[in-house]
Amino acid sequence: MSGADPALVREVLRDVLAELLPELVAEAGGPARRAATMTPPPPIAAVHRPSTFHREETVALGSDAELAAFVQRLLQRAENPAEREAIRSGALRFTLERGRPGAPAPGGARRIDHGAVTERLVREAAASGDSILLGPRAVLTPLARDVARTLGVTIEKEKRC
Repeated sequence: MSGADPALVREVLRDVLAELLPELVAEAGGPARRAATMTPPPPIAAVHRPSTFHREETVALGSDAELAAFVQRLLQRAENPAEREAIRSGALRFTLERGRPGAPAPGGARRIDHGAVTERLVREAAASGDSILLGPRAVLTPLARDVARTLGVTIEKEKRC
């Protein structure tokens, strides 16, 4: 059927369907009426985006001043009814910015949540006078352990709950 006329194929298909499904064709008013009354399809974005689509914004809160600035921006955004509803409904979400691995945490400790702690990271911690706190999914390489002992860097392993 590769050489068949598409218009002829549609006409034959229409006739076959009309014979097999007379109630549906009569209910819809026939092919011509159906085409005239059909609503256009939704935009592609509406079809492919789930109804639970959320916007997500990353927020860096490393100090009290950054927290205060974020709250001020949030209050300004809440003055707009659309933004306020997005925040209230959860369509707009905020996530905390994750620092680079081994970034200093409050209290002079470098927290490593996952991945390998290397000799280089231990040397950086020693240079800044920080200790290292290993999360449950972080591992310490043998060379990093030896360097930590030599340089006097304290390494603690966080307990799993």
